[in-house]
Amino acid sequence: MSPTPFTEETLGVRDTPVRVLFGGKGEPLLFLHGAGAAGVWLPVHERLAEHFRVIAPLCPGFGGTPRPEWLDRTTDLTFHHADLLGALGLAQARVLGVSIGGWMAADLAATYPDRVSRLVLVGASGLSIPEAPIPDIFALPMEAVLPLLFEDLSTALALLPGSMDQDFVEAQLRERATMAHLAWNPHFHDPKLRRRLARVTAPTLLLWGEKDRFTPVAHGKAYERLIPGARLEVIPGCGHVPPVERTDEFCAAVVPFLKG
Repeated sequence: MSPTPFTEETLGVRDTPVRVLFGGKGEPLLFLHGAGAAGVWLPVHERLAEHFRVIAPLCPGFGGTPRPEWLDRTTDLTFHHADLLGALGLAQARVLGVSIGGWMAADLAATYPDRVSRLVLVGASGLSIPEAPIPDIFALPMEAVLPLLFEDLSTALALLPGSMDQDFVEAQLRERATMAHLAWNPHFHDPKLRRRLARVTAPTLLLWGEKDRFTPVAHGKAYERLIPGARLEVIPGCGHVPPVERTDEFCAAVVPFLKG
């Protein structure tokens, strides 16, 4: 099967230009990326675009873009993504979020329950689980971070550019600075999110890698307890990023759920 084509547009969302990748046809699926793969059309996007109209925005401050002055915490992104849906002319959409994108997706579904028809959270941060703390990636070099994210390091290495030039390094530093604004203190969680999750009305699927060393499965179990009717599935032998590391298993679980 030939790759699913995609297009790229820059939308004005209030006063912020937002680069958005589009692919496929059908019901809209808002795909919120994690750190490190912002603005990249991945094989998982192609697979999902066989069934849905995939909308993959580049979060402000990621992928080498400047962090806008208004962006200090993930709740700022909740309102931003609601505004993005408005700019797209969408009253409602399926929403899928990976890692910190899962945190964004969870907060969007809790704050605007009527805007999210179905919700998928993948290795989502956002909660404080004392018995399974999230490692301090801000104190670690990249070579120490990758084993926290991938069980199969060859998958991670395939995503890196052949030449890590100055532009790549500068983009990574800018993204790291944005992450620090969003998730340094408190560390990768919002103390108020736990209570808000009871507001989620969308059917919710939680997907976790069994070997996730960044947000361990205990985080998925907490989301399952806190979101009414949520269901947790664990993918064996997989790290923090199932859409990349186990694309087949990921899509086999996600596509039927999103089709409802």
